[in-house]
Amino acid sequence: MTEYRQTSRHVARAEQVAARQFTVPYAVNLKLTSTGGLFSNDLYKVNDTNGDVVFKVIKGGIFFINLRLVDATGNPLLTMKPEAFSCHETWRVFRGDSTGPNDLLFSVRKHKIFQWKDNFDVFLATDTTDQAAPCDFKILARCQKCTICIGETDEIIAQMHRETAFFARDKLEITVNPNEDFAFIVSLIVILEEIKVSRRRRHRHG
Repeated sequence: MTEYRQTSRHVARAEQVAARQFTVPYAVNLKLTSTGGLFSNDLYKVNDTNGDVVFKVIKGGIFFINLRLVDATGNPLLTMKPEAFSCHETWRVFRGDSTGPNDLLFSVRKHKIFQWKDNFDVFLATDTTDQAAPCDFKILARCQKCTICIGETDEIIAQMHRETAFFARDKLEITVNPNEDFAFIVSLIVILEEIKVSRRRRHRHG
């Protein structure tokens, strides 16, 4: 039988990632839609099943390269920052509107530089000192869907399915399991979307 590491994610609940109210004892269904235009600072909105806005993602920082996840009232929850010139397409995520090292919460990076499938590893900040440590979460992205699991296991905590339509923006249907931080999950999905956008830009410019 394979023996898995007891990762720090088991104590990294919502109060350590975003805020306690984003962990609830029931499954959460959300819909993420792109709202950004060429000259707009708003990139995405996230609605619940009642159509109410739960989160927005806006541009921030110098040259607007950072993304901020804010709640419905505009309070900053997380700042997502891409690492420049990263072969692993690494992003780092910080508490609130900070990008200081003391506020680093987790990082996301491609599992391997060269890989046939889009697999990404998520490392909580408590694990960054050990470069050989297994990931705390893994993201398995497959065409129109992605699955987020705990560390080196197959235990699913959230899933995303993309709805496409002609002459309309894609809508991402996100399901988060009970007792999981759905602000954290949304930030992972946003990072995946931004990695795809960046790839398309590089492809267009050769």
